[in-house]
Parts: sequence; C-alpha cells; structure tokens
Amino acid sequence: MATPAIEFAGVEKIYRRRITGQDVVALNNVSFQVGRGEVCAFLGPNGAGKTTSISILMGFLYADSGAIRVLDYEPGDVRAKAQIGFLPENFAFYKYLNAHKLLRFHYALSGGNPKDSVNLIGDLLHKVKLTGYDQLKIGKYSRGMVQRIGLAQALLANPQLLVLDEPTSGLDPAGRKEVRDIMFALKAEGKTIFLSSHLLSEVEQICDRVIIIDRGKVQQSGRMDELLAVGDRVEIVASQLPAELEPRLAELAATIERGPQAVRIVVATAHKRELAEKLWASGADVVSITPLRSSLEELYMKTVGAGPAQPTVVAPGILGLPV
Repeated sequence: MATPAIEFAGVEKIYRRRITGQDVVALNNVSFQVGRGEVCAFLGPNGAGKTTSISILMGFLYADSGAIRVLDYEPGDVRAKAQIGFLPENFAFYKYLNAHKLLRFHYALSGGNPKDSVNLIGDLLHKVKLTGYDQLKIGKYSRGMVQRIGLAQALLANPQLLVLDEPTSGLDPAGRKEVRDIMFALKAEGKTIFLSSHLLSEVEQICDRVIIIDRGKVQQSGRMDELLAVGDRVEIVASQLPAELEPRLAELAATIERGPQAVRIVVATAHKRELAEKLWASGADVVSITPLRSSLEELYMKTVGAGPAQPTVVAPGILGLPV
C-alpha cells in the first residue's frame, strides 16, 4: 500500500510574542492525510493556519510537536524537495528576464544543466499556453501570464507533488479558466496537488479531497463527494408531473418544485426507479436523475461561518487556557 503524499499527525505550532508575553496558537493538534494522485483543497478563513501549515510542509518552519511526512520524508529533506513544485501566493520574478531565461535560471537552481533545458522549457511553455511569448520580458506580462509562468517554474523538475497557494488569486475569469485547465491536465497525469484557494466553486470542480481548517484546528476532512452528500435522496427533473402521481409523492414525503418548463422532485433514493418508471408510463419525460448534494460553499459556511478566524491567545507556557 502506497504511503500518503502528505501526512500531518498531531501537529502544533505556537508563535511567541516577546513584547506582550503572550503565545498565539497557530496550529492545535492538526492531523490529516493526502493520498498520492489526489487533488486536495486546503481551505479556511484568513488567519486559520493555512500559511503556517504550508510553511511547515515545505520545511520553511518547524512544528513545535507532532509528526509530518512529505513523500515519505521529513519536511525540508532535499529528497522530498526534489519532487515538489511550489507556487506561493505572493511571488515576484525578475521582470527584465524573458520566460526562457527565467526558467533556465530556475532549472539551474534545481540542480539541472541549463544546456539540457531547451526542449523541456519549450514543452512547459506550450503546456501553460505561453508559446509565442517566450521572448517577452516578464515585466510586460499580464497577471494571468505571470501566474502561468509561475506554474511552469513549479513544473520544471516534473514533481510528484504540487503545492499551490492561491494559484488563481487576482485573475479575471478567463485567466482563472486557463489556470484551472492546466490543473485538470496535471490531475489527469496523476500529479498530487495540495491547493489552497478561496474560490470555492472552482475548487469543487477539480478537487477529490477537502480539508477545512479554522482557528488552528481541522474542522472537516474527507472525500469531496462524501462530505457534500446530503443523505440518501435524489433529484428527479421531469418535463411535467401528471396529476395521478401526486398522491403517491405525498406518501413518499417527496418535495416538489414546479417551474415554467420542468418539475423538480426530491425523493428517497430507494424510490427513484419506481417514480421514474411511473413518470415515463404517464407520458412525462425524465430529464435527469441526480444524487442530491450540497455545495462546497454551503459546507464551508456551515463549518466556519462568515467571520474571520480568531487566533487562540494563551498565557505564557500554559497551552490551551485562554487569556
């Protein structure tokens, strides 16, 4: 059985304020796993602990306690780093370089020979849809183009794991679609993607797993389809609802919504076949039968609410006791 790509077990991190003598708990007993080949959304309000978690994952910070494994190595191990592509939320490239020079420079930083990078860079520029702009200086790029060249540098070493922090931040709808299409292609290649984003509708489209963190604690974690499932009910959309079926629907405690061109019926899954057959027999067209599910936005708001996360402040040396 393959080991997880990312594993956090009981991870804690406290930031110590020397001036005020208070401690701020950034992460409190955080535990989760991300399987290899999964696309995982890492969600939470500002201040929830996402950046701290990513920094620990990348080896930029040390946890105070707990165990972390990344591609079966300790965070920061060069053997893990060689297999990780990272795109931070706020990054800046040297604006007087063009795409080829920028990627050659980063390829050399990763330990590759720049002389061997010509075909690789050409393929990556094609993948991120920047072919034809490779001689244009980065300073002339649009925000979407800069985001895509950032993805290209994250892909230089053909990593197993991609850690992307707000990869579509600040982009217009066309730019977000371009980046989303790239992530779909990477998902099809079997890459593991750990994705932090506030654009929940886009995350819902691409991710297999979701982790929601708030106030330094994991509040929800699991497969997207399982977390969004709403009981054992289905939605049936039909062209019409014959009057003779209404008593049976009342017996089944079904809900009915009539629209100008169709009728939406929500009923227990066990009765979907019976109802579909009766609709067809009565001359109605069954447009769709869909398992009822919530949206990621609904799950998120139910989990963390609308307010920003408030860090837990504790007295010096007394973890877990609020001031």
